[in-house]
Amino acid sequence: MKANITTVVRSFVITGALLITFSAAHVKAAPPPGLDLGILSGFAFVDLGNSTLGWNSGPIAGNVLLGLGVDANLSGGNNGGLTNGGQLFHDSTANISGALQNPVTQVLVPLSFTQDAATTAQNIATAASALAATQTFTTINGTTTITGNGGLNVIDVDNIDNAKLTLSGGPMDFFVFNVSDQIHTNQPMSLIGITPEQILFNLTGTGTVFQTSGGDVSFGTYLAANGGDFQFSQLELTGRLITIGGDVQFVSGSEIPAIPEPATFALVSIGAIALLCATKARLGKK
Repeated sequence: MKANITTVVRSFVITGALLITFSAAHVKAAPPPGLDLGILSGFAFVDLGNSTLGWNSGPIAGNVLLGLGVDANLSGGNNGGLTNGGQLFHDSTANISGALQNPVTQVLVPLSFTQDAATTAQNIATAASALAATQTFTTINGTTTITGNGGLNVIDVDNIDNAKLTLSGGPMDFFVFNVSDQIHTNQPMSLIGITPEQILFNLTGTGTVFQTSGGDVSFGTYLAANGGDFQFSQLELTGRLITIGGDVQFVSGSEIPAIPEPATFALVSIGAIALLCATKARLGKK
């Protein structure tokens, strides 16, 4: 038994060192205080809380995290599945039924892990909502370009309605959209001089807060921590979806073809969880 534990510890240390070395070569500017995704950055899609998920689309290029009572119905079709080595992490409270067209590897994580993830999401939403606006809109629609100020850009807006939206800036820009009602789009979004990890949409409303249809192209992290629902048809997102307590329909040709590179801490945390769970299962057989 001691030899087995020693091997596990050695494997964990080596794995962590490799991940840290890899990420050190890809250092980017840190997000503003209170907005660091932490363990959430290791996932393309996070769905936590007493809610429902309908999922028959894909692929999703990365890991998925489900838990805290979510009722997930998976069904075949539309190339549903995970790519880029993605796995489906879930806690013991997640009710997962059915199967995607392309089977996924499931990994059981402790309830404390999903609870920490939910707390992180809610803290980020609170921090984003407290930021002073640098620009304010009632509705953004039509062709609209928002240019960064070289730092933190906070855009308070009620609705984004089929806007052909362009975000322009540089490496030090970070865009926070506090959306009080809904994003509904069938239009492509464009980025000039920035990347998806520099964008956070904080969706604070109730009911359906993010809805897409054909023609949509979106970028950034979309966070709904107040129970808002996601309704997707032909979503094409480079970024992340995070919902706490909201119903989600990830159907009709929706996909997340790419996500921003995860942070070191997130990679090490997820790797550690997977390693320890696998080790526990192996030791339990001895």
